[in-house]
Amino acid sequence: MRNHKLNCIFKFLFDKNTRTRKIVIIISFILCYSNIKAQEKDTITKPIIENLNYQQFRINDNLTYQYSKPKFFDFITKVPHDFGLMGNLLIQKNNLIWFGVSVGTTAVLLPIDQQIINGSRDFGQQIGLQENHTYSGPLKMFPKNINSGIYRVGNGFTALLVGGGLLVYGLSNDDYRAIHTSSELMEGLIASGLLVQPIKRITGRESPFIAEQNGNKGGDWNFFPSFTAYQKNTPYYDAMPSGHITTLMTTIMILSENYKEVKWIQPVGFGLIGLMGFEMLQSKVHWISDYPIAIFMGYIIGKSIVKSRITEIKNNKVGVLKTFQPKFHYSFNSNQNYTLARVNMVF
Repeated sequence: MRNHKLNCIFKFLFDKNTRTRKIVIIISFILCYSNIKAQEKDTITKPIIENLNYQQFRINDNLTYQYSKPKFFDFITKVPHDFGLMGNLLIQKNNLIWFGVSVGTTAVLLPIDQQIINGSRDFGQQIGLQENHTYSGPLKMFPKNINSGIYRVGNGFTALLVGGGLLVYGLSNDDYRAIHTSSELMEGLIASGLLVQPIKRITGRESPFIAEQNGNKGGDWNFFPSFTAYQKNTPYYDAMPSGHITTLMTTIMILSENYKEVKWIQPVGFGLIGLMGFEMLQSKVHWISDYPIAIFMGYIIGKSIVKSRITEIKNNKVGVLKTFQPKFHYSFNSNQNYTLARVNMVF
């Protein structure tokens, strides 16, 4: 009987007459398995507590995020508050240390900027990357080569694409976290622009390809260029800091902080930063010393935006611990020629 069953299974798998049924069953299994996995993932994003005013999402056993009901114009109205939070975060000890590290790293990299640009372009040629960025289609949306696609990742397109997807998901599933995250990504684009542009207009550093044309190794610094000059010849003045790096770092911080339980967001995101950073070196758009401060700025901007939206609730797995202070009661009794002291300790 056992051999007969094995022969039937073997015949089903390899007999041409049962091929159609086999394909149907395999596809059904795959769809079933995918549906189970999708449901498992959905349990991560669905709120554990929800009402009209707020929703709560469990991040781990010790932490829960609470989101208030989102408002449409939050991504605009909360920007001024974000800058106040940025100031508070900046003066914290750990962040001051990292700010010092970013400034120090910039100073170390400045003398070798030109050498790194030359080396990156040589390596880019070896692996088939082009120097120019070319696009096609309406508004030049579609990159024509791989390095143009990599460069496009940091110009806000990624944030808009991911934010649009989260908004659609959040509205269709009444998910406050997804809606807030979408709004935060737009807020991050606005805040990044408002913070990066003044620094660019103050430093006035040449982009590498302009410096090469003018024969200026390392690029000239034209502090406080006029508004007209900056608008007419932007690449002559806008290298420091990198807006692409700031924007992408802000996007990664917002996503990873809101979905802290999704562990792959930061590794993948930081990998994209490294890839795009190399591409901008080999295409002579940025110097490597344009990056450290940009990364720090993206970190602070993302953290500040998230902090203004999330209420963190700490969960204690062993319950609430209460500390009891003992109370002492004293009394004295006389017994013949002795006086006795009596002490009662009450918990």
